[in-house]
Formats: sequence, structure tokens, C-alpha cells
Amino acid sequence: MTCEICGKETNNQVSYLELETWEFKSLKTDEKDFHAVCYSCFDKHTNQFIDQEMDLELRKKRSQMVNKEVEAEIEAILEVEVEK
Repeated sequence: MTCEICGKETNNQVSYLELETWEFKSLKTDEKDFHAVCYSCFDKHTNQFIDQEMDLELRKKRSQMVNKEVEAEIEAILEVEVEK
């Protein structure tokens, strides 16, 4: 796989939930569960995102939203597993 940001060869993948959490706006156009993003690009982007002066309450709210989405996905996966 090649990194969708820099084009270098990588085995790293990032879920769409991580993309939304860290606001990777350039990769949101594809409706995929996972995107190939090398560690270097992911680290660089997240550090820039964290360095921005963000309101702590906004960070907490975003974290809680993602946690609910993850819970809902896990429950949906478990339901599918039970039905099989």
C-alpha cells in the first residue's frame, strides 16, 4: 500500500473514526473503513492538530462522540456475529 498523503510505501492503516477525530479533511472524500497513512504523516498531522489552541471542552466533547460511535460499531458487529 502507499500512503494516501505522501505516496510512500506503508503497511499502516488509519480508521475513518481516527480521520474524523483528528480532522484529516483531505481524506474524507473516500467512503472507506481504513485509509493507508504512514506513521510519519499521521504523527505530523496529529501533532499539528494538538498544537492548535483548542478549547478543552471541545476536545472532551469530540472524544465522547467518538467513544459512542465506537460503542455503536462494536454492538453492531457483535449483533452480526450472534446472528451467524
